[in-house]
Amino acid sequence: MRRDILISTLHASSWDTNATNKVVRANNGHLYRFFTDQLFQNISWSKSTDGGLTWSKPVILDGGCTAISVWYDRWSDVAGDKIHIAWTVNDLDDTLYQNMNTASADALSAVTTIFAGASTSVNGTLSIARARGGNLFCYTKIDVDTEGVFARSTDVGAVWATRTLPEAIATADLMILAPGFAADNQDIIGIFWDASANEVSRYVHDDSANTWAETSIALLMVENAGINSNFSVEVDLANSRLLLVAWSGTDVLLANLLCWTVTEGAITAKANVVTGSIDDQALCAICMDPISGYWYVAYAGKTDGSETWLTGVNIYYRVSRDAGTTWSAELKLNTAAIAPDNMQLLLPCPRKAGEPMFSYGFNAASGPDNGYLSIDDFQRQAALMIMGG
Repeated sequence: MRRDILISTLHASSWDTNATNKVVRANNGHLYRFFTDQLFQNISWSKSTDGGLTWSKPVILDGGCTAISVWYDRWSDVAGDKIHIAWTVNDLDDTLYQNMNTASADALSAVTTIFAGASTSVNGTLSIARARGGNLFCYTKIDVDTEGVFARSTDVGAVWATRTLPEAIATADLMILAPGFAADNQDIIGIFWDASANEVSRYVHDDSANTWAETSIALLMVENAGINSNFSVEVDLANSRLLLVAWSGTDVLLANLLCWTVTEGAITAKANVVTGSIDDQALCAICMDPISGYWYVAYAGKTDGSETWLTGVNIYYRVSRDAGTTWSAELKLNTAAIAPDNMQLLLPCPRKAGEPMFSYGFNAASGPDNGYLSIDDFQRQAALMIMGG
C-alpha cells in the first residue's frame, strides 16, 4: 500500500542546513517526524501510531530554529529507544540538544548546549549521530559563516565537550556523521563535502586519539550550498558498512547520481543510480530494506529532462536487489501532484523493520510552505518485473 500523506502546511526552513534524517520509525512501530515551520521557525514533532495514515497535532519543542538533525539509538545498533535531537536557534545563536525516550511515553530530557555561537543565519550544516559504543557526536556550523565545532558527549547528551575538527570550518562545506565499524566501537565516520575543492571524502574519527583521517571518495562534485539533500547515507549494520549516494551536480546536463559502500578500510564504487542526466534533477535519499536487503534510492526530477527543476518536478526512485550492481528502471514515487511547486527536501528514514520511507518537502509558489511524508511499499512487484524478477 502506497501512502503520500500531508503532515504539516507550515514546514519549510528544515531544508536550510538540513543534514541527517528527520523521520524515525521507533522499535514500537510508531513514526516520528521532526520539522520546522516557516512562519515562526518553531522546531516541532508529530507522531503516527498507524503507519503514517494519521498524525498527531505538532508539538513545539523550541522557537527560532534554523537547523535540525536527529538520530535514533537503533540506527547504531544501540539497544535503546531514544531519539537524539540537535538544533540551532537564531535568538541564542547556539546549537542545542535534547533526547526523547520513545519507550517511555516520549519523555524529554533536559536541554543542553552543544555549541554557544555569536550570530546565526542559514545555510550551515548540522549532523548528530551515535557511535555503536554509545558516545554522541555532533558536527555543527551554525550558518554560512565559519562558526562551528565538532563535539562529543559521553553521558547521553548531558555534557558536551569540543573535539578536534576534521579541518577548518569553511563557509559552504557539508558533513553527515554515522557510526563506524572498527574494533573501537566509539569511532565514527564522517562523509564530508568540501565545497571549495568540489570533493566528497571519508573522514574516520579515532575516538580515543581524538584524530581524523581523510580519504577521497570522488572529485568534480559540485554542491548546492547549504542543502545536504544532494547526498545521503544509510547505515547497513548487517554488513558493517555505510551506503552513500551523491549527485555530481544539481540541475545540470550529464550529472550522475553516484553510489558507494564505505567502511573504515574501503570505499567501493557501485553502479550509478542515474548516468548522464538530461537536466532538471537534484536531491537524493537512500534507504535499505532490512528484510530483503534491497536498496532504494529516491531523487527529484525525471531523467529524460521533461520536468523543470524549481518549477515542477516529481519524485522518482530506482531499486537494486544485488547491492548496487544493477538498478531498476525509473519509477515515479509520489502519488500527490507536486507541480508547479518547488521541491526542496528529500530525506530517508532508516529503520530496523517495515517498508522503505522517505520524507519530502516543497515550497508552494503561491502560499505557505508545505511538508509531506511519503510512506510507500514502492510498487515492489512492478520494480521486480522491470528487473526481470
